[in-house]
Amino acid sequence: MNYLLLGWLSCMFLIFGYSYSLFKRFKNIRYKINLPVKKLLDYHCILSIIATILAFLHAGNNLTNIKFSTGYISLILMILTTLIGVIMKYFKKTYINHRAFWLYTHILLSVMLIGSILLHIFYYLLLQ
Repeated sequence: MNYLLLGWLSCMFLIFGYSYSLFKRFKNIRYKINLPVKKLLDYHCILSIIATILAFLHAGNNLTNIKFSTGYISLILMILTTLIGVIMKYFKKTYINHRAFWLYTHILLSVMLIGSILLHIFYYLLLQ
């Protein structure tokens, strides 16, 4: 199995999943695709879960030899971001009680995730 291809696929699913943020904030884009925000949130969740699974498979051959690297930081951040997103989406009672905490944690982890993935990609593009 080509682990590099899994990494790129995971990155593409993550980009498509993160496009939800653009559709939510820019109404002129949202009206062009003609989908309600709730449906876009469902796609965002599904694409992010698929991206996390693909990233886990991408790192699969190196899980026995864990080192402190941008790849493992990205994987951990991706898992945490996805878990918090699932909590926000499917466990409404927990989310409503501490809405600001979950939302800002999700946004902060997402920004950190994008940065670590970019570092991971640039690091391996420069080395190969």
